[in-house]
Amino acid sequence: MCLLLTIFVNRRERTPTFKKNRKDPSDKLRKLDAVSPIRTLEEWWSKLKGPLLPSEGADGQFICVVCLESVLRSQEIRELKCLHVFHKECLDKWYLQDHFNCPLCHRAYYVQESRPSNDFVWMV
Repeated sequence: MCLLLTIFVNRRERTPTFKKNRKDPSDKLRKLDAVSPIRTLEEWWSKLKGPLLPSEGADGQFICVVCLESVLRSQEIRELKCLHVFHKECLDKWYLQDHFNCPLCHRAYYVQESRPSNDFVWMV
């Protein structure tokens, strides 16, 4: 009987917190913008190493590990604290799925505001 009661309480408590944690995606993306601003690969490269010369073919040198496509110099990217770069769209999707670590090295780039509450009620 206690087991059935515990299962019932756990399911009842989990559902409302799940629905409360769903925020507007645009609000979440504004928080990501503060941590990882949007720029082109060419702007990022010139800030990091100086102007990108036409003879330096940056096209094809950078691969987005989320989609496994090459990043072109005119495409919008996001740079993380670990200096890894990704397509803007790829990192946005990654972040909106509640991933707060770099897809490549797993270093945290964003700290979640509220920690999830206890999902389970433990009885001894």
